[in-house]
Amino acid sequence: MNRRVAIALAAFGLACSIAAFCGWVFDVPELRGFGFNDFPIWPWTSLGYVGLSLGFLASFVGRRRLAMNLLAIPLGIAVIALFERWTEIDLGVDQLLFPAQINQFPFPNPGRTGINPAAVFLILGLAGLGQCVRDLVAKEMRSLVATVALGLAAAAGIIILFSHPGPSPSVPLLGTSLPAALASISLSLAAIAWNSGFTWVRELARDPDNRRLLRILLPAALILPVLPAAFELLFSRQIAFSAAPGQLLAMLGNVLVVGTIAYWAVTRVAREQSVQVELTEAIDVTTMALTSPDGRIVHWSAGAAELFGWSAEEARGQNKYLLLRSRCESAETSLPRHPQDGVQELIEITRDGREIAILEHVHRVEIAGRDPVVIHKMTDISDRARAIAELRESEERLGIAIATHEVGVFEWDVPTGRISWAPGAEERLGLVPGTITDFDSWRALVEPNDVDAVFETIERAVADRSPRFSFRYRFKQANGTVLAVEGSSRAFYDTDGNLMRTVGAMLDVTEREEREAALRRREAQLRSIIETVPEAMLVVDEEGTIRVFSTAAEALWDYRAHEVLGHNFAMLTPYPKDEDPESRLSAFLKAGKPMARDETIAASGLHRDGTRFPMEVRAGVAQIDGHTLYTLFARNLSEQFAAEERLSDLNAELAHVGRQSAMSELAADMAHELNQPLAATSNFLAAARMLLDKGEDFERVAELLRMANEQTLRAGEIIRRLRSFTMRGDVDLRITPLAPTIRDAADLVLVGTSQFNIRLTYDLDPEVPCVFADRVQVQQVVVNLLRNSIEVLRQQGADDRRITVSSRKSSEDMIAIEIADSGPGIPEPMLDQLFSRFTTTKKEGAGMGIGLSISKRIIEAHGGVLSAENRPEGGAVFRFTLPATEQGGE
Repeated sequence: MNRRVAIALAAFGLACSIAAFCGWVFDVPELRGFGFNDFPIWPWTSLGYVGLSLGFLASFVGRRRLAMNLLAIPLGIAVIALFERWTEIDLGVDQLLFPAQINQFPFPNPGRTGINPAAVFLILGLAGLGQCVRDLVAKEMRSLVATVALGLAAAAGIIILFSHPGPSPSVPLLGTSLPAALASISLSLAAIAWNSGFTWVRELARDPDNRRLLRILLPAALILPVLPAAFELLFSRQIAFSAAPGQLLAMLGNVLVVGTIAYWAVTRVAREQSVQVELTEAIDVTTMALTSPDGRIVHWSAGAAELFGWSAEEARGQNKYLLLRSRCESAETSLPRHPQDGVQELIEITRDGREIAILEHVHRVEIAGRDPVVIHKMTDISDRARAIAELRESEERLGIAIATHEVGVFEWDVPTGRISWAPGAEERLGLVPGTITDFDSWRALVEPNDVDAVFETIERAVADRSPRFSFRYRFKQANGTVLAVEGSSRAFYDTDGNLMRTVGAMLDVTEREEREAALRRREAQLRSIIETVPEAMLVVDEEGTIRVFSTAAEALWDYRAHEVLGHNFAMLTPYPKDEDPESRLSAFLKAGKPMARDETIAASGLHRDGTRFPMEVRAGVAQIDGHTLYTLFARNLSEQFAAEERLSDLNAELAHVGRQSAMSELAADMAHELNQPLAATSNFLAAARMLLDKGEDFERVAELLRMANEQTLRAGEIIRRLRSFTMRGDVDLRITPLAPTIRDAADLVLVGTSQFNIRLTYDLDPEVPCVFADRVQVQQVVVNLLRNSIEVLRQQGADDRRITVSSRKSSEDMIAIEIADSGPGIPEPMLDQLFSRFTTTKKEGAGMGIGLSISKRIIEAHGGVLSAENRPEGGAVFRFTLPATEQGGE
């Protein structure tokens, strides 16, 4: 509340100052004097009040540094004005602002800040600085100083109201303007409100003996600053005042006398009152009770009421020990005695039934003329009692934990060399009790190398004044075994930095040493395996980061281990830019499931020089501390694929030879079968010609021609029988699922072609799941077209071997299937005769040129069309159509 009032008053003073300054800026006389045009506020004075108001506001909101800078403005203006009046030296500062307007006034030294505003600047400015510099001046003193400033401002206001216009102010000593008086009053009240109001008055009024002094002191503090003003008002018309040092001394002396008297009175009364108040409040807050010698409570403090729950009215008159059901800590039921002096520990019951531990100090006081009383000073030690009980329990638990973990606690007195052990510590470490009693006996049992290491550790700790140090060494036991221990010690030094004693704990770590040694042996064996395993081995985590890289892996990828450790394994198995990176290998790593024993992953590897190579990967999964690790074994398949490619070429060549042999046998059979009817036909026709030449009977010639015709028909029947033998009969049309038919044919073709690194992708329209066709013949067409594409792509670079199989609806009743590759395309001269018999684009001897012709005849038998063209982006595309159906497949 005081803060809001202080800010509002300071803001009012700021508004008055700014409004008066605007009167000079805009040449409005009414604003310069708030209606008293003959008593204007000078520009520098208005700026001083602006700085003082802003300084107060900054101080009220906690901006102390800014407040100090702003308060320096009025203090500087006051110092300059008083200096000019004291020395009568004109520094020319008065004429810096609005000289033309200022010179219109007939006053001596117009524009110079008056003594009254200068005094207000000094008093309130210093009070504000006292508040800013970490409350350098007490609040009561700042409130008193602000009260003096309020008296000066009130006197100036009275003078303004009763003065008459003239060439000079009526009262030079305290002459000012109405805006300055209003600003001074509002800022003085703001300072009083901020500093807790008239606290010094309240302190005086608290004691009735000081009220008489207060009735004299308060009016004096308010009226004394007015007396010089009244004096000047009374004699202003008879006596001419001038700016003389006497005026300044009179003003400062008046302020000093008033401030000294007020400060003396306040400190004199407040000192006694504060002691009494503090004593009363301290006694009331303290947990204390006053009882009569028989134990009846005569005073019950607020602290006792808060601790035990009984109010003073309820407790007064009752026996203290009966009310609190007190008992000694060592007794369960007996009430404590009523001691005259001394200290005792009690267990007492609060009003709500809680038991609390109390440390009671009892003192008997006897004052002449009064009944003796017993002072009971009670201290709640429940927390301490609980802490002691918990400490006792903690010590018990610590002892159990030390025994459970077989920890040995010891103390080493460095000057004497004596080593003492906690009970059972030596047995827990496997030592015979009494074996190690001093430093020499300890040193005799420790391995010599370990003794030197412990000495070095202790020397470093002493040199650095380390509060603790750790150690690890081995004991030689009588049976020849070695006992390994480790622990730490707390070091204690004297004032010169010398080590005086240590308290430490040690633990038998012999089994752990053996486990660590076994682990080191296994790690060495594992490193040997990693270095000698014939297949490339690497270990990656769930993020794909490489953790282990074997020697064989270095040879396979031509990277050193330190060059790949910490990097992602994708640097060893990159993906093509146009391919989704979700390969079988990355899918396996993502799933984190172990592979079957014989299961492998086909992937591509990237050599350091940028070349790719096919590889086969086997992987295993291990879960360690919530993290997944993958062990990958990679094998280069380049030589295997080269051998398979050579075998495929040999099989193709053998198949070609077989086809040539079959064609030879077929041709021999056809020649043998057709030889007789053709020879007979030739003979019959020759005989008929001879008869015609001789002019024989026409009937005989006709008979020969009929017989020749029969032989010709016989030859045709032979050809039909051979064709029926080599060709299938009618087309078996039925509803056939399109996607499984194409995928089964593709799987048949792709067997044994993985070494060629050909990527086959499908773009099958799910809206056309079925066709009306002969499944086997459609698969024959797909096999022929895919084999042709594979044969072409084998001649291409290994980085760009792609085949795409797609389907779409071309019309209401037809489905189009396309097989496109990334090969070189079909030569333009071959496009027109591509589907003719014995036409081929393959190398000489690689094919017979009848596959596309047979495929075209199969598609046409289904009512469709087979065509081929080159794609604009490169490669060839074969397209054939089949009848559509709306029914589901088989």
